[in-house]
Amino acid sequence: MNPILSLIIGLSSILITISQLQLPLQTDHHYSKLSIDIQNLGSGPLSEWSRDIKFQFLNELSEGRANEWIIVMGNEAGDTDSMAAAIGWAYHLNHLKSKSQKAISLLQTVEDALDLRPENQLALERASMSSHHRDILTIDELPIKPFELSRHLNGIVLVDHNYPTAGWKEANVISIIDHHMDMHTNNSANPRFITTSASCSSLVAELIFNDEHELGLTDRHLPNGLITLLLRAIALDSRGLKSNKTKRIDKKSALRLFRKFIKQNFENDQSNTINPNDSKKLENSDLNSIMNHFLIEMKYAREQLDALDLRDLLRRDWKANAVHTQSNDYPILSLGFASVPYSLIEQMKRTPEKTTPEWFAIQRAFTSEIGADVSIVLTQFNSTSKGGEKIRELVLVVAHGWGKRLGSNSATNLFNHLKKSIEDNLKGLEKWDRPDGKELLARRMVWKGLKDGRKIVMPLVQESVRNWSYEEHNDRNVSHQEEI
Repeated sequence: MNPILSLIIGLSSILITISQLQLPLQTDHHYSKLSIDIQNLGSGPLSEWSRDIKFQFLNELSEGRANEWIIVMGNEAGDTDSMAAAIGWAYHLNHLKSKSQKAISLLQTVEDALDLRPENQLALERASMSSHHRDILTIDELPIKPFELSRHLNGIVLVDHNYPTAGWKEANVISIIDHHMDMHTNNSANPRFITTSASCSSLVAELIFNDEHELGLTDRHLPNGLITLLLRAIALDSRGLKSNKTKRIDKKSALRLFRKFIKQNFENDQSNTINPNDSKKLENSDLNSIMNHFLIEMKYAREQLDALDLRDLLRRDWKANAVHTQSNDYPILSLGFASVPYSLIEQMKRTPEKTTPEWFAIQRAFTSEIGADVSIVLTQFNSTSKGGEKIRELVLVVAHGWGKRLGSNSATNLFNHLKKSIEDNLKGLEKWDRPDGKELLARRMVWKGLKDGRKIVMPLVQESVRNWSYEEHNDRNVSHQEEI
């Protein structure tokens, strides 16, 4: 094993500031217990900056100086990639030698939902940040509602999505960094970097390194904690740089981040005994080994979901969209997309009655609470009878009956429109049958055999809703409680 690899995975006795990586030690394939429950104050420049910038932002907001600030925000699902990309880009903007800007990252997750993603908490801890997201600004900490605040800001930066949610639609979109399907909006954003990759954090790292040559960075740029955070996001979304979604930019960014870490620590630690030239010997095989360590640790944390009930499973990875239609009666509809890492059968076991009707009752209560007209639930899990292959299911529900939302006839028409679009465009779908053999109620459909994930399904459903042109002026809103 070369000395660089030994250094990074913590298997050598070389004294260097490697503790920032905090990799688990491997012993017969067993890993040390993750300390995600430890409550402590973060240390290091990233944590210090995050706390200071949050304090400064909230103070200056109260002083009426919102126009001086840029908010960098990930998508509503708030996964590790969104969080790391937002923190990384905000830190970058704030630390440029020239054109430094007041920028803060925003996690679009309410405080009581933060614990639904234990992998985020672990990634922050491993980056030497405070536990329980205390360093980071969350959506419910804003003293002003987004739709009002957005009109007063200097602007916003979208990372890991390229279309602002409804609350931020009035904001000036300064930049977009994303790896999802291009919605072709805010074309004047600069940079507007939308390209395919496994991780959005890879794109953020690419732009940071580009600016390193073009603008020059401060001495404190890219601290160890930030490098660790970005690498963990890349490792998780690229499956250790080994998934078929991994692109050249993911591998390039990961390698550059590692080399930056090695270079900084060689320069800062005079006590180490490794020749600095050895840092140039870091090859892809070494990088893959390190990324695999990150992947194992992050996956373990992400899988700690045994305590979550169905409602929490739905909202932990929920993305909402407001979509314009061709209908004059219903010009805007609210769409919601959930990704759940359990089969429908397993999810039903987490309901009080453990039945299909109970699953839909809880789903209806949750989507009624947030006002979703159309709900898509995507499941992905490993089969126990097919050699462990990944299985996907798709649930479509069109709701009606509250407020000024869809009436019964229009909801049925929209459901049929979406059902046809899904079945015409997604191959391999088969009807999913209830365990009790009964039929699902109206405007509900479940398929098995899905081959594609949310990045394909969500744009398809959005486009189908945009093309919906149903008109029914006499359709009365139905407000009675639908029997489950």
